[in-house]
Amino acid sequence: MGPDDYVRTRRGFNTSEGHYAVAPVPGRPAPSNVTDGRFFGDEVWNIISGQATEANTAETAARVAAVFFCTSIIAEAVGSMGLDFRDDRGPRNDFPLANTLAYEPNPLQTGAEFWAAMAFCAVLRGEAFAEPTVGYDGVEVWLLDPLRTTSQWGERSMSVLYQTGTTTRRLLPQQLFWFTTLSDGRLQPMVPWKQAKGAIDFQLALEVGARAYFRNDRRPAGVVTTEQKLNDESHGRLKDGVSTWKKGGIPVFEQGVKYQSVSSSNDEDQLVDLFKQRTLELARYWRIPRSMVSDDGGNAGNNEQDTRSFVNWAVRPLTRRIEQAITVRMLPPDIRAAGVRAKFNLDSMLRGDAATQWKNAVLARTGSIMSIDEIRTGWFGLAPLNEDWSRDPRAALNSNRAADTATGGETAPQDKVN
Repeated sequence: MGPDDYVRTRRGFNTSEGHYAVAPVPGRPAPSNVTDGRFFGDEVWNIISGQATEANTAETAARVAAVFFCTSIIAEAVGSMGLDFRDDRGPRNDFPLANTLAYEPNPLQTGAEFWAAMAFCAVLRGEAFAEPTVGYDGVEVWLLDPLRTTSQWGERSMSVLYQTGTTTRRLLPQQLFWFTTLSDGRLQPMVPWKQAKGAIDFQLALEVGARAYFRNDRRPAGVVTTEQKLNDESHGRLKDGVSTWKKGGIPVFEQGVKYQSVSSSNDEDQLVDLFKQRTLELARYWRIPRSMVSDDGGNAGNNEQDTRSFVNWAVRPLTRRIEQAITVRMLPPDIRAAGVRAKFNLDSMLRGDAATQWKNAVLARTGSIMSIDEIRTGWFGLAPLNEDWSRDPRAALNSNRAADTATGGETAPQDKVN
């Protein structure tokens, strides 16, 4: 906290129930022989130290560095994935709503921005709401501000109260698009930041303490010592010098008076270890692998495995919920009856490094799993060859080009010539 933060805190503090004013706290007399580098008197410090440092709202929790890291990395991962629509015969992006949801949900947001924002809200709060509307160019989907949204979950019902200026709108499920995270057997989801509230409060207090520590490090505290006996006159000059120092001036010491600073490094105070431990603990709430949080990660192979774990346990459960929510709550009944389903493309995060991708491509083709055109367009973003043999995964292969890398270069069995 800086000097301005102390002034703001003195005026009161915000909680989920509203603004609370801080009344002066009667305490011990302010000592005159203590210098700690603060810019305000001890009566203000008593007021501030008497307040609990807690994350009372989702916004406060999101501003904690470790919480923002955990939620933002999942949200950015979701926003970076392509949204496709498929049926039993392959991709189905031939209807207008597919282009709207994938690339331009509304005139002010692209698909990457929209889905990243929805994912961030859901990962932090456990629920995310949007409202489909009809605009000039067709269907538009607009995010609902979580600060103005109040969800009401019943035993078998749900509605949303949304504040718009001076009025309150009541939105029913058929008017909304939404998805939620984990719940404990009820319709109402659990709130992730509240589940981690204890760790968040500790992290928030740690950040406040670290800021105070580094502020004092820039203006170090210390003690004034001398081996000589001071008379009243010299004692008065010394007191005036200390008062000058407290106000930001430079004191002049005489008669052998020495100033010795009292300070320690952040490593000695174990602040670095505490920050790492708090970040790792919060990452566990969102199932983020250690190598993505700490700088003590292993080799490239371990990092690749951790990336797969991140996709499997942090990203995939969320995208699966979004896919089903889009299919059930956004697609028209006739399109859904035709077997069209929403699908996020996780392939780019699961295929590994470049060498592994090429190896998997050869395996997919020699095993007659995918055609050449499917590999070119789906995996590497290349144009299809549009030949009969390139569209057929069962087409005969040139054994000189299709050696199976898993067998050390041996020709695939179906391509051997007697």
